[in-house]
Amino acid sequence: MKRSILTVGLASGVVLAACVYPIDHTPWTVTIGIKFDQPGLSVMGEDGIPHGFDVDTAIYIAKYLGVDAERISWLEAPSNRREALLDSGEVDFVVASYSITADRQQAVSFAGPYLLAGQDLLVLRSAADIDRPEALDGRTVCTGEGSTSADKIKRDFATGVRVTLEETYSTCVDELLAGEVDAVSTDDVILAGFAAQHPNELRVVGHPFTRERYGVGVEKGDTVLQSKITNAIQAMIADGTWARAVAENIEPSGYRPLPAPLVFNPPDARTTTNNPTSSEPALTEAVGQLAATANARQWQSFAALICPEALPAVNALVVQYTPQYDGRIGPEVQGAGFTTTITGITQTGPDSATFLAHESFTNVPAKYRQYFKDIDYTGTMARRGGTWKLCGLAADFVEP
Repeated sequence: MKRSILTVGLASGVVLAACVYPIDHTPWTVTIGIKFDQPGLSVMGEDGIPHGFDVDTAIYIAKYLGVDAERISWLEAPSNRREALLDSGEVDFVVASYSITADRQQAVSFAGPYLLAGQDLLVLRSAADIDRPEALDGRTVCTGEGSTSADKIKRDFATGVRVTLEETYSTCVDELLAGEVDAVSTDDVILAGFAAQHPNELRVVGHPFTRERYGVGVEKGDTVLQSKITNAIQAMIADGTWARAVAENIEPSGYRPLPAPLVFNPPDARTTTNNPTSSEPALTEAVGQLAATANARQWQSFAALICPEALPAVNALVVQYTPQYDGRIGPEVQGAGFTTTITGITQTGPDSATFLAHESFTNVPAKYRQYFKDIDYTGTMARRGGTWKLCGLAADFVEP
């Protein structure tokens, strides 16, 4: 079982904007793989200058690494070529709506995520009866080569769907406008850009059926670059650049993405902990109360156990990953629940400790298991005024 390691930046995250971690030997140029045809994310202009949110993210990362924008070489990275470009060394990293998945992590190391999205459908405005992926049975959907969208639809929602694969999503959109396919499927943030180009003809259905975490792809095993790019993403969010890039590139389409990711993907590292019963009793009790109050949905008691500076990020994490709070799916997951279990605690000093916990989701419809994945947590505890508090949290999403 492969996992994507993702870390929530809490109290310490706000200082990252003031820190710079340049690469050891700054190159004169850097080559970055991007899409050339995704409105709002990355479009190559006729003047040879790309623009969009992914482009702004790539430029910020390059600058953080010590490379000015004019020294960036841009290379097109279609979905079916991203791994090959990294493996061959043709690009230094890829910023191209690249979802972090278990299969891809076999060949690529990811930094991030830097954006959260969800797979959805783009259809003609006249196709009012296509309101969710189940409606595609007997119809034709187009998606990009190397994308996971079509497989997900056929496996879990509409076994009778016919699939057309194209190298670019713009080709799929052309086929949709020509009536050659019934829908285009990929991430909602991508589809929104195309819908904005054809507002009288196309619409996004608005029923996402996965949760996608966009990461920056680097050569497999390059944990040094992976870590530095993760630091750059943290800084971009902390200093407000991320929000400005979203407002300038994505929101004009009418689509509002989820808030900036609170989780990150640093180099793989495992935390070793002891049996919970071997820790200081007061520490063991505090960690146990965290799990107990969360499981009982006693959020006021839960908040009292968290350091004030960490509370906003922890609250946001709870809202984003609790089925009942996700308004985009609706009643299908209202019966779902979760259980958090503490699996280990280690006291690392007189006033510091870490713990491991596993959160599993129950009563989630099988077709949404990719949306609500089990989570392994690593928590950082600190003694504040004689009381143990949760002051940091990392989330390791378990890929099915």
